[in-house]
Amino acid sequence: MLILRRLNNCMKVAGSQGIKRSHHEIVQALEKSNEELELKSQSLAQAHRELETSRKRYDDLYDTAPAGFVTLTAEGLIREINLPAVRLLNHYRGHVIGRPFVNYIAHPDREKFLEHFVRCRENANPTHALSIELELLREHHARPAFIELLTIPATEAAGKEPLYRSVLRDITAFKQMQDVQRWLAAIVNSSDDAIIGINLQRKILSSNKGAFQLYGYTPEELIGKSVFILVPPELQSRESLVIERARHGETIDHYETVRQHKNGSRIEVSLTISPIRDSHGKIIGASKIARDISERKHSEKELAAILEREKAANRAKDDFLAALSHELRTPLNPVLLLASDSARDPELPPRARTNFDTIRKNIELEARLIDDLLDLTSITHGKLILNKAGVDVHDVINEAVLAVLTEAKHKQIELTVGCHASEHEVFGDGVRLQQVFWNVLKNAVKFTPEGGLIKVETLVPGDSRLLITISDTGIGMTPEEAENIFRAFSQGTHLFGGLGLGLAISRALVELHSGTIRAASAGKGKGATFSIELPLITAEQRDKTLRLRSEPAPPPVVVPRQKSAHILLVEDHEPTRRALTQLLLRRQYKVTSASLFTDARAQLEGHENFDLLISDIGLPDGSGYDLMKAFREKFGANGIALTGYGMEQDVERSHEVGFRTHLTKPVRIESLEAALATALEVK
Repeated sequence: MLILRRLNNCMKVAGSQGIKRSHHEIVQALEKSNEELELKSQSLAQAHRELETSRKRYDDLYDTAPAGFVTLTAEGLIREINLPAVRLLNHYRGHVIGRPFVNYIAHPDREKFLEHFVRCRENANPTHALSIELELLREHHARPAFIELLTIPATEAAGKEPLYRSVLRDITAFKQMQDVQRWLAAIVNSSDDAIIGINLQRKILSSNKGAFQLYGYTPEELIGKSVFILVPPELQSRESLVIERARHGETIDHYETVRQHKNGSRIEVSLTISPIRDSHGKIIGASKIARDISERKHSEKELAAILEREKAANRAKDDFLAALSHELRTPLNPVLLLASDSARDPELPPRARTNFDTIRKNIELEARLIDDLLDLTSITHGKLILNKAGVDVHDVINEAVLAVLTEAKHKQIELTVGCHASEHEVFGDGVRLQQVFWNVLKNAVKFTPEGGLIKVETLVPGDSRLLITISDTGIGMTPEEAENIFRAFSQGTHLFGGLGLGLAISRALVELHSGTIRAASAGKGKGATFSIELPLITAEQRDKTLRLRSEPAPPPVVVPRQKSAHILLVEDHEPTRRALTQLLLRRQYKVTSASLFTDARAQLEGHENFDLLISDIGLPDGSGYDLMKAFREKFGANGIALTGYGMEQDVERSHEVGFRTHLTKPVRIESLEAALATALEVK
């Protein structure tokens, strides 16, 4: 409109000057020009808007780029920086603009950056970026961060300040992975185990120092070679199967095999094979870790040989003890048989019977010493079997007291029993527990002088355990003796006879019952106290005992006792054979005797019937076990083993082959009579 006003003024002036134009034409031309100007103005505004949108898009792309970008001045000051670069520097954008880039580099790498920047400024080929790896500055406690910096001069118009654009790529994870790889490589190379890597074609790709030490090949001699260079020829087919398992993803742990040294010698190794996978999980090879176990194998062989020698020594010892037991018991057998029979013979005068009874007691004492020796052997080897059930300890104590009462009275020792425990049932073997109490009481009587006192008491301390104390006014013990008294063959400084096994056996038996036994004394001449603790029976154990007792026993088939039964007696010890024959004949049995296995077999073949076999086990020319088998096959009758072999395994085998009763020499006449009654009454 301003333009129209100016034109109107001009027209007035022109009119005054005499220049006449058509007012209508001029107005039309001016309006058209105005429209064109408006269109150009709109186009210019649109172009400006598009430019702003493009710049915004550039800024967005600049700040969201996967890498950091920074523009530096010739002095190394930060002129521009995108958000990823700001995050890498661990600052805000407003804080870093205008500041030296070197301030954000870790101190040890700053000199390296400055040298890099100088090279960039001197770069004759500005299209070629220079790169460097740098550690960024971080707080002392923060984890380190690393970047790769690529810098190139910016192409600016002439006369403008030179600029340098850099790309910052975070390589922290890569550096950490490199560190891990270096650590792993150092560990692998320093390992004493031989570690090699193979591909799917079984070619060796890597080997460590341990492989050289184990196999004798340098890495240069191994890499590229087949893994079978290390495998003995006879094991290569098996090795192929093992590698095939690894190719299918299986890990083989501690596979013991043999490898071949460069010099041809064999090496025993423990091998672990693991599959190696690429980043996509595909198996591309396997690692093989071999550990030299030659020394271990050698030690195992030596240990096995030692154990075998120990076993052989133990077997020899057991055989020796069994033979010793047999040899010691056999001469005692006829003496005990005749003495025990004569001690109750009413036709003999009382004085003679008393003398025979004295002989009987001493023979039984000798037999007890032999039993102790065998018991200790069984306990040591873990072969002692306990027949556990509910046991009234008060009853067991009373039985043990009765066993030593005669001797205590002989020494005028007062023996009192105070059974104060309200609960006194335990789960155990009554016979073995009686052996424990008898051993302790026997010692108390032995070491208590005439006129002394022995006191037995029971009580429950309140911890579900039964306490039994046996105290005496005897000769006492030193602390050292009290500590060692339960050791085998230990008697302290006292020389009262015996082998010193009773208390050692007692401790073992108590421990087999989950109990404890202790000895205490105030000193020499001040007596001693033995304390035995046993766990009281539980409800479950009591139920088990009741079930065992309630099981009905099979009714025996009873036949009239055969007074005139025909007995085959086999015994190579002539005095025992003669004594047994005499005793059996006096009891109106018919007896056929034999001293050898062959003689006994001949008797079996020559007689139509025998009612009973009484046989020794160890015969000079054969075994009583074999004789019993043949006897049962022909006559279907029972047998009594009468032998000096009395260990647990001897008794078990006797029952297995058919002996009804196993009597261990020396035998009292009462035991023989009971065995005869049982064998002849029950078929």
